[in-house]
Amino acid sequence: MKNIWRKTILSWLAGLAACVVIGLIIGQLLGVLLLYVLGSLYWQLYQLYQFHSWLRYSGKAAPPETSGIWGEVFDSVYRLQKKQRKSKRKMRQALNRIENSTTALKEGVIMADNEGNLEWWNNSAAHFLGLMRPVDRGQAITNIVRNPDFYRYFTQKRFGEPLTIKSPAKEGVYLEVQTTLYDKNDHLIFVRDVTRLHLLEQMRKDFVANASHELKTPLTVIKGYLETLEMFADSLPKSMQKGIVNMSEQSERMEQLIEDLLLLSRLESDEKREENQWHKVSDLFESIQKAIAPILTDKHIVTAHIPENSRLYGSYKELYSAFSNLIVNAVKYSPDGGNIDVSWESSDLNGVFSVKDSGLGIEPRYIPRLTERFFRVDKGRGSKTGGTGLGLAIVKHVLLHHDAKLQIRSQPGFGSTFSCHFPANRTRSGDIPETLFKSRDTNPLD
Repeated sequence: MKNIWRKTILSWLAGLAACVVIGLIIGQLLGVLLLYVLGSLYWQLYQLYQFHSWLRYSGKAAPPETSGIWGEVFDSVYRLQKKQRKSKRKMRQALNRIENSTTALKEGVIMADNEGNLEWWNNSAAHFLGLMRPVDRGQAITNIVRNPDFYRYFTQKRFGEPLTIKSPAKEGVYLEVQTTLYDKNDHLIFVRDVTRLHLLEQMRKDFVANASHELKTPLTVIKGYLETLEMFADSLPKSMQKGIVNMSEQSERMEQLIEDLLLLSRLESDEKREENQWHKVSDLFESIQKAIAPILTDKHIVTAHIPENSRLYGSYKELYSAFSNLIVNAVKYSPDGGNIDVSWESSDLNGVFSVKDSGLGIEPRYIPRLTERFFRVDKGRGSKTGGTGLGLAIVKHVLLHHDAKLQIRSQPGFGSTFSCHFPANRTRSGDIPETLFKSRDTNPLD
């Protein structure tokens, strides 16, 4: 490249020197130099015109024949274009392979921009959601999938957990949607058919609900006869008296288990949900404190730090159930002399109800499973404490109904802290209009 530039400059200088000599000989130096400069300019403009004309046709034809620096420019651009066309061809082949492979997937794949406008989708996604090309390209996905749960999931970017919805295009089909953000917050959406899993889950829920209902009647009869026997316990042998006491204790445990199963079934199915209203957090705690008084010992110390003007929007019965489960667990799993601290903190971002105990603590590996049904860290704890293993599962479902999350912090030997994080739109610090405010002094589960 340096050689061609050196040769071009030397050639131009040689021409200039020749023009100077000719101009001096004929006595028209300025005229000759002007003609030389204009000729050089015309040559450069002509080469530029050829270059522009060649590029207008994408440079697919061979470059014009010329010499010097312009010949080198034409050849260099031509080589770059050939290399670019080769790269584009390879890239197009790779993209075709990717598109063909994703088209063959049974799972739906959708690409949307950072605002949720559809850019590309495979055949399975079109089948599940009823997408049509090219009509729906560029449309917002929330306009296509008109589902309130999906709208909240997508607009609030709740992509941590997959969402299950009904298919808008196929009757009786349930879909699991999972979204990943990439590049500049563009969306990669995966959709799969989970109808079979949904039906199995529904069968499980129906079985638990029906079995609980069916067990409730015979258990009531058994408890009735046991209460009758307890009335005449003094006239029975001591061995039978002990048996009656044990049967009464176990029947009460069974009754509590059935009640928890029925409550969990109602929470899962959203049946007979109470209307959401504003409630005082302090009133909720006072009601719970009265209810748990029988299980407290003189050695338990329960302290509360709840501002009087704190309000929470939701279902009173569900919130009462969640908070009471957390407090009862703290009492049951704290040794005598243990401290239980109940608090409420609010900010512009959220409101947090926390229960901190000084119990045995929980190993980190068990924490992710605590909200599973019947899961216990210590398998022997249930019989000792009278728990059913469903308390935290109930808490989890209540919080889901209230757009909240459960955070668990624990360390063996240093106790545990269970915190319920509610969004800002469900919390208030201050007075609430009487038409929106509702407070209760009684146990809602009585």
